[in-house]
Amino acid sequence: TMSTSNGLSSSCRVEYLVTYAGALVGKGEHARAIAYYRQALQNCEIHARKLTGSGGFSLSLPFQGQQKSGGGDLEETEAAIKFEVAKCHMALNSPRAALAELETVSSRYRTLPLLLTLAKLYRVNGYERAAASTYRECLRLCPYAVEAWIALAELGLKLEELQGILSQHFSNGDQNAAKPGGGHEAASSWDLQSWISRFIKCHKLKRADEVEKSAVSLSSFIRVFPNNVHLLLELGQTHCMAGNYREAVSCFQHVRNVDNACMDKMDHYALALNATNNVVELNRLTHDLMRINNRKPETWVAASLYWDAKEDRLRALSYAEKGLRLDDTLAMLHLLKGNLCLKLNRPDSAVSSFRKAQTLEPNISAFEGLSKAYTAYRKHKEALVTAREAVRLMPTSTKALMLLGNVYAKQSETRDRGMKIFEKVLKSSPGSKEAILAIVDIHIANRNLVAAEHILSKHLESNVNDELHTSLAGILVESQKYGEAVEHYHIALSLNERNEEAQTGLERLEKLMKGIDPDMVSDDEIDEGQADGGNIEEESEFV
Repeated sequence: TMSTSNGLSSSCRVEYLVTYAGALVGKGEHARAIAYYRQALQNCEIHARKLTGSGGFSLSLPFQGQQKSGGGDLEETEAAIKFEVAKCHMALNSPRAALAELETVSSRYRTLPLLLTLAKLYRVNGYERAAASTYRECLRLCPYAVEAWIALAELGLKLEELQGILSQHFSNGDQNAAKPGGGHEAASSWDLQSWISRFIKCHKLKRADEVEKSAVSLSSFIRVFPNNVHLLLELGQTHCMAGNYREAVSCFQHVRNVDNACMDKMDHYALALNATNNVVELNRLTHDLMRINNRKPETWVAASLYWDAKEDRLRALSYAEKGLRLDDTLAMLHLLKGNLCLKLNRPDSAVSSFRKAQTLEPNISAFEGLSKAYTAYRKHKEALVTAREAVRLMPTSTKALMLLGNVYAKQSETRDRGMKIFEKVLKSSPGSKEAILAIVDIHIANRNLVAAEHILSKHLESNVNDELHTSLAGILVESQKYGEAVEHYHIALSLNERNEEAQTGLERLEKLMKGIDPDMVSDDEIDEGQADGGNIEEESEFV
């Protein structure tokens, strides 16, 4: 138990309190630890004048490591204790309280770990300018702080600005790799400096949603460092962003072969497994993450995606919210919650979730989700502003252009603008499924079924895709070409047996062909639904 004695010297009392607080942190009692750290700070303040007059502290605090002790500075000790308090607040999912604590530390005593944490907290709380300034200060202390370089690239600093910072630390030869067109051949050696400059370019490409180019750059790194976990994780995430989910799964499996207890970016692995309909492996991953650390938000992303794959949206949402209670700084959890809220017809909740995701990581997924939520909420103007902002931040992104086109296409008076954007995308990316379907939707909205059928038939000659077959089948049903429609529905289901739209469409078509109204519910279906509702068995979780 903890007790203080009047016989202890001031420095011993502080050391005693800090050591005990550290033990409480080890037990996971962070709120209680904060109280003892506060007592230590109070002792520092009460005896400041006396201790300063006698030559300062003589401490060896457990978290100071190799920092100086014995005659150490009082403010340095207070800064170290405040850093521990901030880390406790972060463990309690209170980033604002953590930020307030670290802001009271004098700039003179802000170490590199403290500055990196402060910058992260600025970013999490939405203060991007302060975050960028603090990351620059990190690089002044240590130009090899890769985390700071990555963050500055993600915060949207122009390549010229990053080159300017590089020039302050590295030779001109090493900067060339970060220039446009510098590529992998620009530097002959793989020293740490050129590694950083090339890595910056990868993240700049990823932020601009030029993920295919980023993936190529990362692949060249992995050829040199084939088992580097960090690089493999980055490549896996980049493949996810590009929609190359099978390649992403391969990367993450490689990571788990090298380090089977790795938790970083396992939320993206879970997303890739869900996208490839691999529910069994997603189940296994969720079990593993639960066993390794059930207090990490990535664990609850996997759990939520598992139940989403099982079509239990409410349970999936409850797991997403549980993850957010543990740590609300993971953008993936906010994206997941937003998408689930859209599926559950809760657009107002979806808007707030996507906004938070956008603050944490302003990537195209956050903009797409927010625009969809505004559209579902019938806020066309806000959806248009969101789409335009995406294009401004990612002018070369096909997805950003598609997002803007989709918003225009929702309104009859701006539909022509949307068509021009989709045609522009299709010209630059002839196999773009999204652009093809968007053009078809506009033709359907204009009741030009012949044009819609022609476009789909033309692209299906070179683009085998279940969604295109499903769309064509729906048009053929409208044109009363039932035999051809059945054929295309079956092809779609052979390509993707989980295609719900194809399943529903085929069921409705079979009723139509039998002369039955597809919207009429039969007595047998009602009885079957009641029987199912009265005999619900709880499915064991993740088995």
